[in-house]
Amino acid sequence: MEEKNRLITLYIENKVKELENMSMFVSKDNVQKVINNFLNRNEDIEIIKTKIDTIFNNSISAYKENLDKMGYTYDEIMKVYDKVVKLNKTRAKLYLMGGIVPYVLLNDRTGRRHESLDLLCDKKDVEQLRELFRKEDLYDPKRDSLTYTVNNIDYGFQVIVDKIKVNIFVFEETDKGITEYTFDCKKKIGRIKSIAAKMNDYIMPYVTSDNKKYTTVSLEFVVADKLLTNREKDKIDIEKVKECNGMSSEKIKKLPLPVVKEVRLIGDNLEFTSTMPRIKLDVPKKKRSNGFINIGTILLLIAIVIAIVLTNR
Repeated sequence: MEEKNRLITLYIENKVKELENMSMFVSKDNVQKVINNFLNRNEDIEIIKTKIDTIFNNSISAYKENLDKMGYTYDEIMKVYDKVVKLNKTRAKLYLMGGIVPYVLLNDRTGRRHESLDLLCDKKDVEQLRELFRKEDLYDPKRDSLTYTVNNIDYGFQVIVDKIKVNIFVFEETDKGITEYTFDCKKKIGRIKSIAAKMNDYIMPYVTSDNKKYTTVSLEFVVADKLLTNREKDKIDIEKVKECNGMSSEKIKKLPLPVVKEVRLIGDNLEFTSTMPRIKLDVPKKKRSNGFINIGTILLLIAIVIAIVLTNR
């Protein structure tokens, strides 16, 4: 039974990792509840695995239904972007990055909802931005990679503006190309991305259909990032990029995928609110066994026996 329990636990943990790779997060308590529900069962392990699969599949379906209602609209994200740009009186330049880029360039308000606003700045300028947000009383050290890093590498930080998460990531240009540093505030993970490109290929100016100018991570590198993660929303974003003027299919074909290294940072015991819903694994309740007499019934029977004995005396 011990080996069987180990295999069941491992199977559930691997299923949870699959969810995390799809950006679906399960609380530790919920995972443990699922594990406890299937330990020490007499059923065949393949039957148990089928039941576990059913729980995960049903939970994913419910999660996806909720997903459409979560996150923030294009207008909500861009309102915060405009606010941050107006606040920025420093010399630091901020560049749009991530899945929002094609929607901005197309002025597409009907697209998917977004979890956060991701911005990029030169590593030399990031301290100016920290100071800016400190003065605006928006800076929180709990959301700063420097609070957790053990190697003095700056992966950027996160602030909350009008309830929306704003990630400030950093990059630097080297002889070998571009090195990009990003910070997963929730997981306390720093990511180092090595990009074989020159600055003028990495950051590009664009003009939207309504004649607004934005400087962003190039469309080709937006696609490269999306190909790395390849989630459902990434596939949608890639199709949206293809609609943009200035996107070069030839460049994408020749583009080497970035090399990404993940670094686990210290201090992962702090709780943060999430713009995305946690997925909940609905564990079926175990049926109560009727094979045992509860303590109340036992005490009642003892009282009856004592009464009979006393009466017979």
